[in-house]
Amino acid sequence: MASFVVLAPDDNEEQAVIIRDGFSLLALILPFLWLLWHRLWFAAAMVILASIGLGAAMQLLPDWVTVFAVASMLVSLFIALEGNAMRIASKERQGWRLRAIVEAQNRATAEEIYFAPSDKAAGSAPVKPEATLLARQTLGRQTPGGQTGAQSANAGPALGLLDYENKG
Repeated sequence: MASFVVLAPDDNEEQAVIIRDGFSLLALILPFLWLLWHRLWFAAAMVILASIGLGAAMQLLPDWVTVFAVASMLVSLFIALEGNAMRIASKERQGWRLRAIVEAQNRATAEEIYFAPSDKAAGSAPVKPEATLLARQTLGRQTPGGQTGAQSANAGPALGLLDYENKG
């Protein structure tokens, strides 16, 4: 099962964005174009500069071609592993808030779980057994530690290689 992060701007659940947290095969194959597609301009500029630098280094130091080729593959692997975390951090910098983390088989199931009515008494459809809602946070709800949902979402260790803190 995959984890999907649900982000939405304040008081607008209809514009919610669901991002799969994890590896992206397309980002491994075409990291620069993948970053441009997701409007991660600064990261795309850094990847193109690194690619140009590694290409120039291959020409200047032909004995080290293998090292530079491996370095180029590692850049692509990093984008494949951390690209979706960069997308999530970008949305949070734009003022979007973490609404939920949904564990599901695919994106369609994650959308179904998130947008399903949560009131069992109202006769809502039961949640599928292969998918569960891990966390549903609202900005005003208090957690046992006395923090609001938005504050507790940023506490604790990072799931990826980098820890993106929301200082908003």
